[in-house]
Amino acid sequence: MPKGEWTAGIDSAEHAALVGQYITALVHVGEHLAIFFGRLILLPTGSPDVARQSFRAVRFAEGKIKLMESVLQNSQVHAEKSSIFDEVIDGYETANGKRNDCAHYTYESGRVFKTRATTDALRFDEYNRQEVTVKQLERDSKYLEDLLGKIQQATERVAVASLVDL
Repeated sequence: MPKGEWTAGIDSAEHAALVGQYITALVHVGEHLAIFFGRLILLPTGSPDVARQSFRAVRFAEGKIKLMESVLQNSQVHAEKSSIFDEVIDGYETANGKRNDCAHYTYESGRVFKTRATTDALRFDEYNRQEVTVKQLERDSKYLEDLLGKIQQATERVAVASLVDL
């Protein structure tokens, strides 16, 4: 390890609070995605419990992403879909990637770093890490807020389109 005072976890209260906020906000994104998924598979708007149980049965984000992409790309119902649906799925993939990055944060001499995984298990050098600033974490939280808005907008579009088809 390079010279410096290394600590397990994040020893900056401001950084730690923002990381915690991001991770817990992602849970809300998942709840909204479950409803979005329910609309994609054309469940009635009054049955969010079925959508949630089905979506939660898929344990990993990658599986949820593939499931939503499959419904969008392989269904005649969604052949004329707006790009917002792809933006929601891509946004969730990005948000989940950022969540995974949080697991690789290290704290050294008052600074927080994102350390990329390499074949060298504990290679904490300048070429393998990137400083994580409070501003970046604030932007990440704003990204989740925007994604939630986009999910709600897309969910409403699917619900309206379903009503028109009836």
